[in-house]
Amino acid sequence: MRRQITLGILLTSLSFLFSTAILPAQSKAEIGKITVSAAKSPDFSVGSGLKEPKGVRKDWLQIDVSFTVSSRDRDDFMDALEVRFFVLPKSAEKKYLKVYTATVNHVDVLKGEELHSAVFLSPNSIARIYGKGKKPNPRDLWVAVELHAGEIIGGDVTDGRTSRWWQKADAPRDASMLRPKSKTPFANLWFDSYAETRD
Repeated sequence: MRRQITLGILLTSLSFLFSTAILPAQSKAEIGKITVSAAKSPDFSVGSGLKEPKGVRKDWLQIDVSFTVSSRDRDDFMDALEVRFFVLPKSAEKKYLKVYTATVNHVDVLKGEELHSAVFLSPNSIARIYGKGKKPNPRDLWVAVELHAGEIIGGDVTDGRTSRWWQKADAPRDASMLRPKSKTPFANLWFDSYAETRD
């Protein structure tokens, strides 16, 4: 009798594990578009009474992804979402030919609404990667994006999909160059279009 009960419990457990394994993910993200754009440092006027220092507006590169999150639960918000960026500058100087990575931690992500996440290469990062005086070329970057909420729930790549270059364990990586939008002069621009961040 005990053997039959034990066998029954085992079969029930296996049935549960199998059924949960084939269930679709609780959440998913539809990727709209990945865009890479060149931009000048934004110019703001501030009535401080201080004399504005003279300088030249420098070049940045923005890597932006649009996405929409949905899930099978009834909550209108996702508590936390990681957007992981992988950027490969194809014509970088040999020393800087690496996969540049960054993770942007978003919170209170509204489901069913198109949102954006972005990272930037600063003027000095561009100068280090390509050489001083080189103009940024958005078409030179390969970009892959993964969205994670405990597990991967969406992603896309602009080029090199078949080679899966961003997943190669032996590729040199650098997490120091890409900056989240909140750490750039663009932080307060188009605020409502971007998912909120922890920082």
